[in-house]
Amino acid sequence: MMCPQPATQTGTRIHPDAIIHRTAVVEGDVEIGARTTIGPGCLVLGTVGPVKIGADCTLIANAIVNGPIELGDRNVLYPSVCLGFAPQDIGFDASKGGAGCVIGSRNTFREGTTVHRGKTADPTRIGDGNYWMTNTHLGHDGVVANNCIIGSGSVLGGHVEVADKVIIGGLAAMHQFARAGRGSFISGCSGVTNALPPWFICTSIDVAASVNLIGLRRSGATRETIETTRWVFKMLYRSDCAPQQAMPLLEARAGDPVVDEYIAFIKASKRGICHGSGRARRGHAAIDVD
Repeated sequence: MMCPQPATQTGTRIHPDAIIHRTAVVEGDVEIGARTTIGPGCLVLGTVGPVKIGADCTLIANAIVNGPIELGDRNVLYPSVCLGFAPQDIGFDASKGGAGCVIGSRNTFREGTTVHRGKTADPTRIGDGNYWMTNTHLGHDGVVANNCIIGSGSVLGGHVEVADKVIIGGLAAMHQFARAGRGSFISGCSGVTNALPPWFICTSIDVAASVNLIGLRRSGATRETIETTRWVFKMLYRSDCAPQQAMPLLEARAGDPVVDEYIAFIKASKRGICHGSGRARRGHAAIDVD
């Protein structure tokens, strides 16, 4: 039975319109917004750091939210989701809250998703409108922007950076400090240890094999934008130059917003960018530019 439950501890603030199941545990410095539902067996723990959950969120059952953490509005947590626990670092003192996690609105976390809090001065961050499929993981200090899809069984290591509209296939992996540019696509059972530039597709470990044509079209890209993206891919991966050696070719077209995005991305990639050997496998949403 779902029933409203008043705050019973100092520092716990539950909106009158929130619904807390009688078997849920809400403990410590916790704030729960209007019309949010905390289902059977859920734990909302503000004992290590504060927890703030916005309005219209749903914790279906047996989900755990551990502070310090802040969630926006209309997030959905399926059973066995664990948000905000300590980093998987044997040298980290789990009794310390640290910078915690900051999560936006309209995110869906399916069964078994885990997100660990930051261990630096900055929190682990997730933006808005992301869909985390079953048994996915985001490590400490990671940053995932908006409208991304993370496939089942995928793991994102600590300090990763994932830009808007990235799709990560099932059982894929991102190494610590790896980056995925806007609109990029990491195929299932593949991985990135360096940086995958915007709107490119990774088809195996660190192989940028093609352009995400379908993603570009779905995003509303113009024909000119698509052609410029294809040109950048060709300069980086189908010319006689190594990707870093191709930078002068891109800089010669500086001022074009599409090219400028690639220049900025490459310059910010301390680990280097993916290489371009290989081709997209049949069935991938891609185009070849040879």
